Amino acid sequence: MLTTVLAAVGLLCAYLIASAIYSVTFHPLADIPGPKICAITRIPYWLVSLSGDDIQWMKRLHDQYGPVVRFGPTDLSYATGQAWQDIHGPKVTEKAQEFSVQPVNGVPSMLTATTENHSRVRRLFSPAFSERALKQQEPLFRKYADLLAYKISEVGEDGDKPVEMTQLLNFATFDVMAELCFGQPLGLLAKNEYSQWVKSIFESLKMLPIASIINYYPILNAIFTRFEPKSVTEQRVTHCRHSEERVNRRLQDGSNQPDVWNLVLSAKEGKELTLEEMHSNAELFMLAGSETTATLLSGCIYNLLTYPEKMKTLVDEIRGSFTNLDDLTLENLAELKYMNACLKEALRVYPPVPIGSPRVVLEGGQVILGKWVPPETRVSVHHWSTYRSEENFKNAATFAPERWLKTDPLYAGDALDAHQPFGFGPRNCLGQNMAMHEMRLILATLIFKFDFELCSESRNWAAQKSFALWIKTPLMARARPVSVQNRLNI
Repeated sequence: MLTTVLAAVGLLCAYLIASAIYSVTFHPLADIPGPKICAITRIPYWLVSLSGDDIQWMKRLHDQYGPVVRFGPTDLSYATGQAWQDIHGPKVTEKAQEFSVQPVNGVPSMLTATTENHSRVRRLFSPAFSERALKQQEPLFRKYADLLAYKISEVGEDGDKPVEMTQLLNFATFDVMAELCFGQPLGLLAKNEYSQWVKSIFESLKMLPIASIINYYPILNAIFTRFEPKSVTEQRVTHCRHSEERVNRRLQDGSNQPDVWNLVLSAKEGKELTLEEMHSNAELFMLAGSETTATLLSGCIYNLLTYPEKMKTLVDEIRGSFTNLDDLTLENLAELKYMNACLKEALRVYPPVPIGSPRVVLEGGQVILGKWVPPETRVSVHHWSTYRSEENFKNAATFAPERWLKTDPLYAGDALDAHQPFGFGPRNCLGQNMAMHEMRLILATLIFKFDFELCSESRNWAAQKSFALWIKTPLMARARPVSVQNRLNI
């Protein structure tokens, strides 16, 4: 018996050694630069992912090895603009499903759907995110921008007390999406506190790396599915049911507001949507349309306060262009060149989704950056590494909105097409126009009404961990109301 066990152990060791040698020397990806240990096992990547440090780790790998890095036996990360087209172009690759947490009801959302089904569902939802729809939704955005300004003044006692900006921005964006997805407010801004449901969304973010590991290895997935802790199951089901009940109530009660369902279901093709698809996508929209928007606004405000000369230029543009809050319309704000440059630059230095979105190379392989990549390889463009690379952007660590205005020769060589914060190709973000309009309106409203000052405890606010999305720390600032005389420079 002992002899048999030893023989089995010996065979296993021999297999592992042979597999390691093959991965490092004979595998089709063997000549791709990267740590040798990563060519053998994914463990180094999983460890930094679980600790929340994978963003900086991947950036260090790209700094050391160049624009293409092998960080797993069949995993490649890219940090150059051409890779967007090569990886995310039409019918080039398929989304790596193991990196997406499937909805509890088992019906894929737009995030987790196959390419064919994604195209169908995206087409059905597109009326809710058109420019026409956004014009109809403008009063809703205006209402919450005004309420946010009111709460900042109230909580901060007109500048006498610090205000936690990240939290208030989260309140505003979640309230907006709740009305768009469910036809009713969450009341976060009004109550100045998270609901238990929204709180659970943020708590679940830290579980994303664990979910990826479980989904990546079929045997782990099978074991976890069989022995998933009851508390985890209940939390997932409760969260899902919360969305389902709100969608069902909205469909039952009806609404005359331009929310997602009125805009989608009023279109002829909208009737194709199943109730389960509505449930899955409402849950997706709540997170994708709120957390990331608040993240970008937090990052933009932080960088503007860190670079006072940039803030002054933006203040002059906004207060010099408008004398009345009612003039801050979506159409007018879209014309402010410097503010748009500030938002683009914030999306570069602090992308809300800093990781790559993995794709699987299809049968027959794919040529990426001039090199053939074998089937079943997982490939991605890493946002953070791409945007922080000096090969792509001059003074990459510096917040410089001027690079987007194309007026400063210092930034003439920047690879602006490498910047794709909303994704690229058929799976790019459907709601990006809505996000930009909402961010412009909120940012302009706050800059129009307040003079901000960053508190000392938030000087290093951007030094954060990430679990696919940033785990944001409190952004403390003082907001002093601007008098009409100061606004008009009287």
